[in-house]
Amino acid sequence: MPQMAPLNWTLMYLFYIFLFVSLLVKVYFLFAYTPKIKIMQTSHKPAHWKW
Repeated sequence: MPQMAPLNWTLMYLFYIFLFVSLLVKVYFLFAYTPKIKIMQTSHKPAHWKW
């Protein structure tokens, strides 16, 4: 059993890296293919300071 421990840690580490990268890709495509956010920032510049 102790021989399988580093393999499990590396697999879990790669799994969390995959989840993080997929989340970043989803956020990137969300901001890339929604022009509403860009129009909101350009038309109302002081609006993002309230967040």
